Amino acid sequence: MAARLRGLDSRLVDGSLGLLLAVVSLVAYLPTVDISRRAADGWAVALILLMTLPIAYRRIAPDFVIVTTGTATVTYYALGYPDTLASIGTLIALYSVAAHGNRKIAVQALIGAAIGLSVSVLVTDLGDLTLQVLISNYIIFGTAWVIGDNIRTRRAYTHELEARAERLERERETKSREAVIDERRRIAREMHDVVAHSVSVMVVQAGAARRIIDSKPSQARDALSSIETTGRQALAEMRRLTGVLRREEHADKTPQPGLGYLEKLIEQTREAGLPVEVTVQGQPYELPQGADLSAFRIVQEALTNSLKHAGPSHATVCITYSSSKLELRVTDDGRGAAERLSNGSVGGHGLVGMRERVAMFGGELRTGPLPGGGYEVRATLPLEISES
Repeated sequence: MAARLRGLDSRLVDGSLGLLLAVVSLVAYLPTVDISRRAADGWAVALILLMTLPIAYRRIAPDFVIVTTGTATVTYYALGYPDTLASIGTLIALYSVAAHGNRKIAVQALIGAAIGLSVSVLVTDLGDLTLQVLISNYIIFGTAWVIGDNIRTRRAYTHELEARAERLERERETKSREAVIDERRRIAREMHDVVAHSVSVMVVQAGAARRIIDSKPSQARDALSSIETTGRQALAEMRRLTGVLRREEHADKTPQPGLGYLEKLIEQTREAGLPVEVTVQGQPYELPQGADLSAFRIVQEALTNSLKHAGPSHATVCITYSSSKLELRVTDDGRGAAERLSNGSVGGHGLVGMRERVAMFGGELRTGPLPGGGYEVRATLPLEISES
């Protein structure tokens, strides 16, 4: 819609320009009395209109306009009519074909204009001023062509930059979507294993309860209570799993880690060259398997980012347990905040993965540089703790 309006405005401007030039040329021409030149007649008026009115189409059909106005101008002066403002129409047409037309045709138009100028000036009786006038016209028309050609070149360059920017933006969006999809698939595989494990435990406990329900009813009740707790946790994980994209492929059978593996992770990080301190606030309790896995992965990815981008630094990991949520805070005092922000926004899997894991639980993730230097990752995972 905006493009149509712009097109309509340009046609209106060009039409008004052509009409104004025609009216001014006729008004200035008709009262002219020059006994040395051919008297005004209908042919002169027709040629003046052909030199001016086609300007209305100078952007739409610049080739047609330059041919029409140029031919009319040469014919007008060859027939011996007096000088007229209408010749400005050819000047505008030459500029327009250079700015809006094909480059090859624009060069041909410049050559044709030079020939036409020579004919028009030479057939006009100006005495000793003929050569001076001819050179002046060459300069004027040549300047108009150069300006139009530069505008055409700059417009083409601008369009190329815009097209390149659009391509880069599409590629960035595509890479970002692919990163999110890949991370969701990986999370879905892990969550699938968690749920499958929970269901397997329930099946084993149900079988045991069935066998001892008559001989050992108290133990059977304990088994049923454990089945209930495990089932609620499995249902919670299934709700989070729903909607996560997953490509059907062989699942990784490696046992999934949780915060119980945190000590080993910290040791590996220290051996890699990043000193880490761990603090735990609140009373630790057994987390649902999905939350336990996600919490471990968030800490792991945050420490990996610190190793990659922080340089020589020191990291801290703070885990806070409460009755309704688990809070994780990983900070370092190194550098590289800008690099990590760029990775997270342009396609790095670390921050993308943390966002996806937190989003599954409806939690909150905040990442960014610290005021005094360094970087912080803070994640909050709301929890539904089942009571047995």
